Amino acid sequence: MLRRTAAQVGSLYPPDDAARRSHGFVIFSTGINIGSIAGPLLCGLLAQVFGWHYGFGIAAVFMLLGLATYLHGYRFLPARVERKSSDGDRLTAADRRVVFALIGVMAIAVFQSVAYYQLYNANAVWIERDVALDLGAFRIPVAWFQAINAAFCVVGVPLLFWIWKRQAVRGREPGDLAKIGTGAWLSAASNGVLVGAILAFRGAPVHPVWPLLYSGGLGIAFMYYWPTLLALVSRAAPATVNSTLMGLCYMVMGLANLLVGWVGSFYEKMSPAAFWTLHAAIGAAGGLLVLAFGKRLARVLQPAESARSEHVLPQRNI
Repeated sequence: MLRRTAAQVGSLYPPDDAARRSHGFVIFSTGINIGSIAGPLLCGLLAQVFGWHYGFGIAAVFMLLGLATYLHGYRFLPARVERKSSDGDRLTAADRRVVFALIGVMAIAVFQSVAYYQLYNANAVWIERDVALDLGAFRIPVAWFQAINAAFCVVGVPLLFWIWKRQAVRGREPGDLAKIGTGAWLSAASNGVLVGAILAFRGAPVHPVWPLLYSGGLGIAFMYYWPTLLALVSRAAPATVNSTLMGLCYMVMGLANLLVGWVGSFYEKMSPAAFWTLHAAIGAAGGLLVLAFGKRLARVLQPAESARSEHVLPQRNI
């Protein structure tokens, strides 16, 4: 359903309106993250107080409410993606170059996705073991740190729109590749926050403000790269494979989560500082790949964006 909905969101905007399309996908992701705030807060608290069957039960209720909301608003969405095809149902040589370029961008996005999604895997184990969760008689549920991530995804949207608007007024709003690269660097920096906290506390329980900053930083990183990736694919993918490539975006998320599980298996074999340093390096690898190949990919995906990216990419990926 997410793939279909994402394709419908993309079809709400003219093909040449890249800025509003990116903003639209940010709003789309914000709606998803509102549920990501309520879910860990409510389900985590019910599970801790009453047991996990209550947590899973309330999750099922809200899933049904989400389906009902989608069906109620379905009539306002386009039933299919309408887009002109350049050569019937056949891909031209230019189309194939675009497809390969988009797959390249998706491959780059795997790196920051791995750095991001470890939040939902080994990070929970680390928080349970190494973070000072007790506030008097109350113990902070570990799941609440995941809600913090989603909260930053939501509250950060007005800030991002404000930043991008100011940059656009000056003709310096980052292109899609630059935003994806910025998300990679923010993912690396957020994991670096954990490394710094672990080294600073020297084996003592870490204050909860540090995993809070880690989760919040990853939330902003996610809003930089993921909605931008969806918007880029929606805009640039040839009509005949548009929906297929949107689905491939979500396969990127699935692949990243498989790698998260594999990389997470090293948690017991490495020190916490080394483990999160590894994730900072993985996120930084995504940023370096954008610096290395971003201009070339931008020229294929949108020639007009290439010239803008040439002076934006080195300055915005910080």
